Amino acid sequence: MCPLSKIKASEALDALSELKTIKLILGDIDSLKSVAQELKKRGLKPSFNREDESRFVLIIAE
Repeated sequence: MCPLSKIKASEALDALSELKTIKLILGDIDSLKSVAQELKKRGLKPSFNREDESRFVLIIAE
């Protein structure tokens, strides 16, 4: 897993109130799991799309 994915996702989520909507594109399942844990801790439920075997898109709205 790339810890950078979780760090960048956390930074984006911290700015959610300013941005209103965030689109996260993740390149592997481990990053997806890590970010999903962070979203769960924050009580956020994203919409989810799997573009291919190794590309996941999460859209989080305030």
